[in-house]
Amino acid sequence: MTKTKIVVAIVWALSLIVVAAVVASAQARAYTPLPEPRFFTGADVGFRVEGMHGDTPTGTVVIRINDKWVEAKVGAPSFVR
Repeated sequence: MTKTKIVVAIVWALSLIVVAAVVASAQARAYTPLPEPRFFTGADVGFRVEGMHGDTPTGTVVIRINDKWVEAKVGAPSFVR
């Protein structure tokens, strides 16, 4: 093998190791539930944070109906008329 081919093979192998490390760290950011949900609300619309996925809060959009907070469904209804 020529010196150039050896260098290319080493660089390629190192790139595979780097990609494997990035993928492994992304998978390590597992979902962490909060002991008790936190609410961030306005007058009638809010967000209930139920856990963290890495540094990203995850939860549910809620709305106030008759002074009770209920989960909102976002998007089109699941049935067709």
